[in-house]
Amino acid sequence: MSKKLYLILGNGFTIDFLKHAGFDGEVNVVNLFSQGAEVPWPVTGVPGFLSFKHCPNLWSLGARPGMDQADGLSLIEDIITCANIDASRIRSGGSSNQSNIYGRAYKELVQYLRHLFIYYDRLIQDIPESVENWKWTGFLKRCLSSEEYSDITIVSYNNDCWLERIFAKMEIPFKIGLIDANDHSKKITLIKPHGSISFIHKNNLDIESYSIGYERELSDGSMGDFTAEYDDLARNHLVTALIPPAGDSGRFQNAWSTQLRGEAKAHAAAMTDSDEVLICGMSYWHVDRAELDELFNSFATNVEISLVNPRAHRTLTSVLTSSFPKFVLYPSACVLK
Repeated sequence: MSKKLYLILGNGFTIDFLKHAGFDGEVNVVNLFSQGAEVPWPVTGVPGFLSFKHCPNLWSLGARPGMDQADGLSLIEDIITCANIDASRIRSGGSSNQSNIYGRAYKELVQYLRHLFIYYDRLIQDIPESVENWKWTGFLKRCLSSEEYSDITIVSYNNDCWLERIFAKMEIPFKIGLIDANDHSKKITLIKPHGSISFIHKNNLDIESYSIGYERELSDGSMGDFTAEYDDLARNHLVTALIPPAGDSGRFQNAWSTQLRGEAKAHAAAMTDSDEVLICGMSYWHVDRAELDELFNSFATNVEISLVNPRAHRTLTSVLTSSFPKFVLYPSACVLK
């Protein structure tokens, strides 16, 4: 009898790919401010996106190119926590306080991270042939070709699109959840609740008019307004479908993220005791763990659930241990069959 496979991927998955492909030296997805001076401003193409000139609020809060990794993560956590609280206030009927420095820094952070990952994407012009020998590639190809699995759901909280490019390189067919909604021929469905640099809104503006929109509320759109594209990503969109690391999409009233979160939950609720769940590289930060908890609470209690992480988050392993009697922890992807 065939079964379903549900994968949940975090930043650790991307880190593993970059190490395998030999790009971890030039692409840093852990210290997100380290290469900020190299990211070009979209209008001019001149490096220096992370600067007082372009991101005065981020800069005033201490964001610097090359800053300490721990300090950078702490700053992002502060900004995201404030943004999450503001979003919760709005959902409760209150007014937004996005005009304060943290609210303005959040809007800069979203745009900066979008263009940081676009810059990184350009650095890796071609997915290397060595990806064929990557453990995760082999695992996914085997699952795809095996009759053991009838359906594979991948929920990725990463904003990059390297997984999609790997699929294209390896000729692995897949569909994007709620973008390719009418495609029922693919076994693999990729759902990205935090958005992606590859999500292109139907309304594009002239690049010369690009700016960070402080005064308007967070722009919104339905998933039906987006396509998934992988070229010319630095276009000036009316809507940016991206929630930064540690953001909680459930707190924001964005139609696109609400729809994607609902899609991920619906796929999770369809899992039975005979199905499998595999988690890789999730941080389980306190500001975003509600999204994972929502998925965990949707899974059948006796589902086969595994976590692949060499430095697994202690609280995450405790939650999985207390919730799922068939939980297994693996230190690396080398155990994947």
